[in-house]
Amino acid sequence: MKIQLSISMLASDRSVSLERCLDSLQPLLMQVPSELIIVFTGTDERVREIAGRYTDKIIPFTWCDNFSAARNVGLWAAKGEWFMYIDDDEWFDDVTEIRDFFLSGEYRSYGFACYIQRNYVDWEGIHYSDYHAFRMSRMNPGIAFQNTIHEELVPRMNPCKYFDAYVHHYGYVSDSGTTSLEKALRNTPLLEKSIQERPKYIKNYLQIVQEYVIAGEWKKAEEYCRKGRELCQPTNENDYWRWLQMKLVEILHESGDWQGAEKESLRMLEEEDPCELVKLELYIHLIAIYVERNSAEEIVRYGKEFEETLAYMDKNPEVWSRQSYAEMTERKVKVPSRLNHIRMNCIGSALKLGDISQAAYFLKLLPWDEEYWMQRYYQIFDQWRQQYKESGEFVKLLDDFPEESPYTLLQRAILCGASEGLIRCLEKTESFYLQYQAVEAAVKSQIDPSPLAKMLDLDTWQRCAQSLMNCIPKDETEKLWRALEDMKQGEAAVHGLWLEKLLREKAMIRREYRNCELFETLSAYIQCILQYYREQYREELFCKERYNILPKDCRFAILADEAMGKIEEMKLPEAVRLLRSALRFAPSMTGVIREVTRHMATRMAAPKQAVGEEFRTLAVQMKGALKTMIDSGQYEEALSVITQLTPLLPEDLDLLRMRQNVLRGLAD
Repeated sequence: MKIQLSISMLASDRSVSLERCLDSLQPLLMQVPSELIIVFTGTDERVREIAGRYTDKIIPFTWCDNFSAARNVGLWAAKGEWFMYIDDDEWFDDVTEIRDFFLSGEYRSYGFACYIQRNYVDWEGIHYSDYHAFRMSRMNPGIAFQNTIHEELVPRMNPCKYFDAYVHHYGYVSDSGTTSLEKALRNTPLLEKSIQERPKYIKNYLQIVQEYVIAGEWKKAEEYCRKGRELCQPTNENDYWRWLQMKLVEILHESGDWQGAEKESLRMLEEEDPCELVKLELYIHLIAIYVERNSAEEIVRYGKEFEETLAYMDKNPEVWSRQSYAEMTERKVKVPSRLNHIRMNCIGSALKLGDISQAAYFLKLLPWDEEYWMQRYYQIFDQWRQQYKESGEFVKLLDDFPEESPYTLLQRAILCGASEGLIRCLEKTESFYLQYQAVEAAVKSQIDPSPLAKMLDLDTWQRCAQSLMNCIPKDETEKLWRALEDMKQGEAAVHGLWLEKLLREKAMIRREYRNCELFETLSAYIQCILQYYREQYREELFCKERYNILPKDCRFAILADEAMGKIEEMKLPEAVRLLRSALRFAPSMTGVIREVTRHMATRMAAPKQAVGEEFRTLAVQMKGALKTMIDSGQYEEALSVITQLTPLLPEDLDLLRMRQNVLRGLAD
């Protein structure tokens, strides 16, 4: 059986990344008649040992600052019909597409192929750029690598196969998590030297421009970009010319020279008749520049040009293939965040101009069926609604919103006060912004929020309830208490417990309870927390040995509940100790606990008396007698009785008030 594919790589001293790379290639090596050739350029025996698990074809190579020389060693040892190379710090996400290319026989119809190199700019893997890297070729006579750096496999035999398969590449990320300058600093001197030796080799100019862009040396990048343009054949059939057109404007824009970027973009559009793909990039930069200037007319104008050009290319997909080069691809133009940002800016500018038809044109191009993206723009829609409230422009635009979009459903439900619309909105969205608005609308309209609350997980409900506490005006707090009663009786009792906890907590912290109600409210607050967590956790988690794995507010409630028991038993010093311990887990309750301990201190200072039912009856009678004494002016006698009763009834407000009246009577 013939070897269909030879896979070659340079292996330095990166053992971890090498193993990941080889592991990703294993399905390809197992299923396609293929061979693996590793050119070992390092000294780490661990690397050699890892390589030896996957292949016996390991070729030592003494590094000489020449990538092509090292690559050619692997190429010349290859026996396959096709040759593919990869770096040891890259790894495939999925090789199925490449596997099928060979197993189906499709490879016989192509001369070379590109897979995608996904270059990340942070360790989190969130931000990246895709680059179609020419890494696979039919084994043609005379094929070889050239250039000491940024090596290139030539000659190429058309046609080209473009794979969607991609390798992950973090080689440009530094240890600090930002784009690494190390490679740029290493590569630019080599490229400078190569340009001196081969001043008319255009590929070097493209490479050095890219290195200076990575290093953020914009002036140098612009200088070599312009030099490359002087050497390049100005035709839309020339990949290098198109790339340099796009790159020059990008460099000027990224460096902050917006005027220069605008001037070059407009000149290219007028004088150079760029291809459609370059036009798209130029329109993108012009729109961004005019957004910064708040130039609404220009934003709408070039937004329309952009969309019409994009529509043309989508109708003629072969244009995408013909004009793509390096990172200049359909994928780059259609990055969702970039594309949607353009359209949102165009909608906002059309609204500013009062042009509802243009705003509707761009509005319909948003990805309404991808709620993940749309939820980023709901808040902006609301800002427009407020901004154009008087003119009514946004209300007119609402007619063009899709009827079943979560945002549309919410707005109509709010206008009609219909709970069904609020429920349908929550069924279609994961946007917390809309979830909260739906719950708030129900509370303000005094609609039972239970059906909405039970649709939210408890973490989301906690955020939602906290937002309600922050946003509902004080004079409408009663609506929250009514909503709480509905939830207690409905299917969202657990959610209601959290709302009750927040309501009681806020009321206590803001001193909205009278002193005589404080103990009762604190006790209800504690029980509310404990019940909330007991609904979720197994009972054995509430033993002392396992307190440390419970949430802090739950630990506060456990200690405070124990303290309340000590207060009932009149073991006040122990209660104070427990409450102080509880505060470690709920510092916001400091003021409340201070008030509780102050009242307890008053109790502790008063002599202990057995206050039974008979005594209470006697106290009522004595207070009646006191009133008679005061009314008849017998202040001396009344004061004597009050002095005896005060230690027994230290918190009796009637007695306190009588005492003041007696003292005023004596003063007169």
